[in-house]
Amino acid sequence: MSNRLKQAIRTTCQQIRGKLSVPYQQQVSSQICTQIRTLKQYRVAKRIALYQAILGEVSLQSLWKSAPLQGKYCYFPALNEDATLSFLPATPSTPLSKNRYGIEEPAVERELALSAEQFDIMFIPLVAFDGRGTRIGMGKGYYDKTLQKARPQLLVGVAYEFQRQSFIESDAWDIPLDVVVTERTMYWRKE
Repeated sequence: MSNRLKQAIRTTCQQIRGKLSVPYQQQVSSQICTQIRTLKQYRVAKRIALYQAILGEVSLQSLWKSAPLQGKYCYFPALNEDATLSFLPATPSTPLSKNRYGIEEPAVERELALSAEQFDIMFIPLVAFDGRGTRIGMGKGYYDKTLQKARPQLLVGVAYEFQRQSFIESDAWDIPLDVVVTERTMYWRKE
């Protein structure tokens, strides 16, 4: 699959996502969070990596608000200078600051970061995905670079159903998702 085709998929899906109404985004985000809560791996998880939704991405705010009450520790990505991510702890009362892309990150010490293999589950936003766990992200490669060194126990993509593609050719550096959760179902990776 050419870079041009991937960019066309990225652009189309981002345009559609950008036109979703706020009530629709909230409704679908709620449905997806309900689906996530049915995962056995989520119910027993202690350390989870979430993300702050931007540009119409599925929001996991309801998970973030309820997870600490269930004994879960939540972490969010923060940008590093080497184009990787550090995952920093946060509760709903943790101060946040915006990074260069306008995404909120926990305003805490970097020494508190956990590495990917320390997470029971890591949730990742995406622009498009297929049934083999291949994802197209925003195009900067932060997650792929970070996950080259280590993986969490379960890597979960979060998306709207319309973002599903029949096939996306993976690149050598792509890290496959274990499952993608949409408002309709869960797509477990097929080899």
